[in-house]
Amino acid sequence: MIIRLALCLLLSSAIGYLTYGDLEKFTLDAFVDVMGVLLNVSAIVFAIIGAWIAIIYPRALQAPIVGKRVEDAEAVVESTRDANYLSELFQIVLQSAFVIIFAVAAQVALPLFKAYSYFDVEMPLVKALAVSFMVFLAFVQLNAILVVVEKNFGLLLRVRRKNRDSVLDNDV
Repeated sequence: MIIRLALCLLLSSAIGYLTYGDLEKFTLDAFVDVMGVLLNVSAIVFAIIGAWIAIIYPRALQAPIVGKRVEDAEAVVESTRDANYLSELFQIVLQSAFVIIFAVAAQVALPLFKAYSYFDVEMPLVKALAVSFMVFLAFVQLNAILVVVEKNFGLLLRVRRKNRDSVLDNDV
């Protein structure tokens, strides 16, 4: 996950650098619109994955709370697999929360910066930084969505493999 996020940061910085001075048509309204889209998508992913964690993995969530001793080795393996999968889902929730936090902060800060225009800053630099920031958050959210798709595909393969093995075991 760290490598993907570092790659997102590197790519978004490169895009911001390459667009420096060439953003006359990039407006504050366009930036706020993109932040709104990112906020909505992140909130949806955050809510869906959070509900998914609570509904699909109650055993993994309750095992540490209940404190029951698990005697069955297969149940321990299954619980460990669930816990590993949960940690991957939690990383997705963290990425979406990160995007939500910064999108909200940007939408709150921008009107303040606009209202107090006495800041003596170079607009091409501000626009390039805004593009870098926007692209970075978009990359982070796209990464979270791609990880969800990847995990779902892995889960599907695991279920199919279990079903196939069960059919083979019962046919023999």
